[in-house]
Amino acid sequence: MGKYARVMILVLLDVAAFSGSYFLTWMLATDEPSNAFPRVFFILIAIKVAVFFAAAIYRILFEYANANDYRRILLATGSGTLAAVTAATLIGIEPATQPVFILLSFFIDLVLVFVVRFVVLFAPSESLYAHTRAQDEDGERRSARRHFGRKSTRRVMIVGTEVAAAGLIEQIENEPNLKLRPEVVVIEDKNNDGMILRGVEMVHGRKEIRVLARRKSIDEIWIANPVAGRRQIALTLRECVKTRCTIRMLPPRMSRMLREKEGAPVRIDDLKQPTISDYFGRERPHIDHKLVGELIRGRVVLVTGGAGTYGAELCRQILRYKPRRLIALDTDEDNLALLAAEIGFQSGGPREAGDPEFRSVVASVRDVETMRRVFSAFRPHLVFHAAELKQIPLIQTNPREAFLTNIVGLQICADLADEYAAQKLILASTVRARVPVSVAAACKRVAEMYALEKDLQSEAAYTVVRFPNLIEARGNVIDIFERQLALGGPLTVADKDLAREYVSAEETALLTLQAAAYAEGGEIYEIGPGERTEIYALAEAVIRLGGRHAYEDVDITITQLRSGEKPYEDAAVSSGQMEPVSDRLWLTSGGKAAKLPHWSELWYQNPGKMDDADAVALLGRIFPSASRQTAAQKKDKKDKQEPAGYTGQIRD
Repeated sequence: MGKYARVMILVLLDVAAFSGSYFLTWMLATDEPSNAFPRVFFILIAIKVAVFFAAAIYRILFEYANANDYRRILLATGSGTLAAVTAATLIGIEPATQPVFILLSFFIDLVLVFVVRFVVLFAPSESLYAHTRAQDEDGERRSARRHFGRKSTRRVMIVGTEVAAAGLIEQIENEPNLKLRPEVVVIEDKNNDGMILRGVEMVHGRKEIRVLARRKSIDEIWIANPVAGRRQIALTLRECVKTRCTIRMLPPRMSRMLREKEGAPVRIDDLKQPTISDYFGRERPHIDHKLVGELIRGRVVLVTGGAGTYGAELCRQILRYKPRRLIALDTDEDNLALLAAEIGFQSGGPREAGDPEFRSVVASVRDVETMRRVFSAFRPHLVFHAAELKQIPLIQTNPREAFLTNIVGLQICADLADEYAAQKLILASTVRARVPVSVAAACKRVAEMYALEKDLQSEAAYTVVRFPNLIEARGNVIDIFERQLALGGPLTVADKDLAREYVSAEETALLTLQAAAYAEGGEIYEIGPGERTEIYALAEAVIRLGGRHAYEDVDITITQLRSGEKPYEDAAVSSGQMEPVSDRLWLTSGGKAAKLPHWSELWYQNPGKMDDADAVALLGRIFPSASRQTAAQKKDKKDKQEPAGYTGQIRD
């Protein structure tokens, strides 16, 4: 039922109530017969309804009415009675001006008006309350101030559901020491647009947030929408960061808890400062849990690079599917210890029969003898190879280290997976490997090509999974921004038009497991589309989420793009050479046809004696066009200091 239809129904019920009131009063206060009831009384009834409209009675959301709303109805009924008496005196309706008639009609009006609303409230059908837009914003703001006192110092906008907003407003009413005053509630339900919730106007649509924040001089915005998904919350948050208000919100975990506990109220203490992950709002992908469970349950799983952002999240997700044993291998002992402690804490006690066994191993994938001992001791069925060097600026100046870790390390693991009869090896790669223009991307592409060639020679299945930038990754631009902000700025952006795609570690780990379940060998899967974000806008968001204002508290400095760095990365799904296989998981065409030229000659080199020039030369044999472009630009670049974040051409 539309909102105007519901208003009309409520108006008709009030007309019936006022008519019944006048008729009963006529019968009780006069000796006239019922058929002599004056029709001119309908003018007085219309006046009372008009007073109700003027007092915004039809905009009150009676489900959440408080003492202020009841008081408003009482005052409106009294005002309507006085207005009707004044009109009756002017028109000359003598019975309506008698004191007994006035008092009796007022009390009957009051009773019937409340009866109508309670009947509507408890009716089994949809709520009939409706509304009209506020015609005078200043008058509505004055009304709210009367309700909540003039001593409140901070004005609050609540964005979320009616239930959550009602609970928060009630807390503000009950705790005057907080010195808060709710000014407006922004909702998604357009049917309640303009209605009054515990004395506060409701407005539909997140697009109104900026205008309302400025018009009503809002100090704080509270996002309290337990039923909304991460994406919807992120869109709301992006509107909020465009204001100058302090922002607090329900964390996703708290929202899930409130959904599970039906009817649980939202508390002010539940609201926290939003994070950059909330700004992106990546939803969990739809995964075939049965298929993934069949792949992992009861098996031994090895995750190299298990202490990294992606590797650690992969370990967390794998444990949900009850492997017999999970081995996390990394050289980062600190984060490996933290992961082990986290998993041990989540297990909640001694290991019982059937529980997954977790083992952490400190080792380098570049150490062939150590890796052989690991494979020999654990005999993994599944290998997820996430060990890599990924910081592009450092790799550009240390190509040998990247070659040894990203290529030689993969070769060692791939060969051992074949030797020790693993079922599958999944190589974690990057979308930059499609068209490698940096040492990091070139190394990952070579690793991909080796894995795909190995698939043709082995009983094990070798599969590649590419993904964009991780939101939570250490050392990425978000991490750098947050560190620069902690130091007081400025935040540095290479180009105002720079844009990148981002995905969350959680969705990447889940989609990697989905790809592993689908994998038969030789495929290249890509995860996407990621959240395409302008880095300049991201810098502004990081500043606002940190409670500061760009260019007032913290500056943003534009540096320059380096040669070979593209303002925009190719979108993961827009290349036209992919087909979808599941939610946000794509299969590239031609994965099985990838061929690494002259591969056998490369491994006659002695990696231990390799230097940076040797590494670049080997990569140049595989990607000669990039190598030639680098040589032509080398002289011009020699004396230039290049800013952090470079993803340029392969160079020595």
